Amino acid sequence: MQDPYQTYQEPSYEEPYYEEPKKKMSGWLIALIIILVLIAICCLCSCVSMTLFGPAVGNTFSIIIEEAITPIP
Repeated sequence: MQDPYQTYQEPSYEEPYYEEPKKKMSGWLIALIIILVLIAICCLCSCVSMTLFGPAVGNTFSIIIEEAITPIP
């Protein structure tokens, strides 16, 4: 049996956690970011390859130029 002198307490209701919906990125912005990243990767790869293979490429073109300039007897 309940105590008649006990006061009534309302149940405590917590506010539900509300998270604002996240805005999605538009498709063209994602495509633009991907294209810019690919361009940056291509530039980086070309710089690295020219650093590694630069002397060999230079020697090849030097030989071609020497042969083009040298008269054929």
